[in-house]
Amino acid sequence: MASLAAVITLLGDIRDEFGLSETQLGLVVGAGFFAAFVAQLTLGRLADKGYAPAMIRYGLVGTAICMIGFAFGSTFWEFMFWRALLGFAVGVAQPAIRRTVILAEPKHTGRNIGRLGVAEVLGFGLGPAVAGVLAEVGSFDLPFYVIAVVIIVTLLGIGHLDSDEGAQSIDDRSALLLLRDRRLVGTLIIVTSQFLLIGSYEAVWAVMATDLGAETWEIGLSFTVFGIPLALFATLGGSWAQRSGNIAIAAVGLGAAAVLAMPIAFINSVWGVVGMAFVAAIGAGIGFPAGLYFYSQTVVDERQAAAQGVLGATEVLFGGVAAVLAAWLYDAQDQIAVWLIMPMITIICILAGVILREGTRHSPHVGATT
Repeated sequence: MASLAAVITLLGDIRDEFGLSETQLGLVVGAGFFAAFVAQLTLGRLADKGYAPAMIRYGLVGTAICMIGFAFGSTFWEFMFWRALLGFAVGVAQPAIRRTVILAEPKHTGRNIGRLGVAEVLGFGLGPAVAGVLAEVGSFDLPFYVIAVVIIVTLLGIGHLDSDEGAQSIDDRSALLLLRDRRLVGTLIIVTSQFLLIGSYEAVWAVMATDLGAETWEIGLSFTVFGIPLALFATLGGSWAQRSGNIAIAAVGLGAAAVLAMPIAFINSVWGVVGMAFVAAIGAGIGFPAGLYFYSQTVVDERQAAAQGVLGATEVLFGGVAAVLAAWLYDAQDQIAVWLIMPMITIICILAGVILREGTRHSPHVGATT
């Protein structure tokens, strides 16, 4: 997560130093999303067959290589290539990580999903701050080298990884067959709607902050501030969802995050924007892990990674489309267009997901072979 966020933090510097347009930056961000889409959709189900430890290791190695590639990059096509490869590496690891966490302690799945959310947010929040400071005191390349070293140390430090004890799949069919269950699809849309906003943040945030006069360290710090409520409320959101069993926790939380993002359209100060995003992140901090819990409950153990691959693929698909669209809106119009249109699309998706999910007969799980 830190590797992904560090790239985003430095987009303004990349634009100014290497002469890229906002649309090109959107394509760079989008390339990572689309590559992760392919990886999660095609390879995610391998974690159901006992390959989760290997997938985590290969994902970490690929991420470290991409960080070094970014340090040497200087053209639009180079940045686009390394961002795509980075997305693919993360896409290999993420379904394996999520399956392991979901199946580790079934009685505490909601809590553990929340904790995973905290870990992801800490990486996504601290990565930009560290990258911003390192870029200020050193050079543009330094953050990428440092993160590559941290990833390698992490890889060496985790030692031996055992496969989780959950039921393993013998089903070789495409994970897309899971989409025949309308309840799963409705939950999927609710959860992944958040990535319409995340893609917008990733493509536009750093550039918009630069245009508002922010320094690189301020941009990095702004990501950290934005991540604070996500980290504080993620465990609560997951645990609350498991205790209550009410999907409204996810829908209302994510809907509130979208509504509260709209005022950003009219704020012209960096820290005013950060403050509004901070408030919006409270809803996301509760709603997103709650949604992840409800989604995990729509499938049996032996199809968890396949389902998480579909989830991750949909997340990055929504994020990639949103990144390109938001960058185009910012390039062609201004921040008002971005922060009115993208949250409205998000709200529509949440409502559609609720209608689709709740309009079907209750079915607690998608069977391993149905």
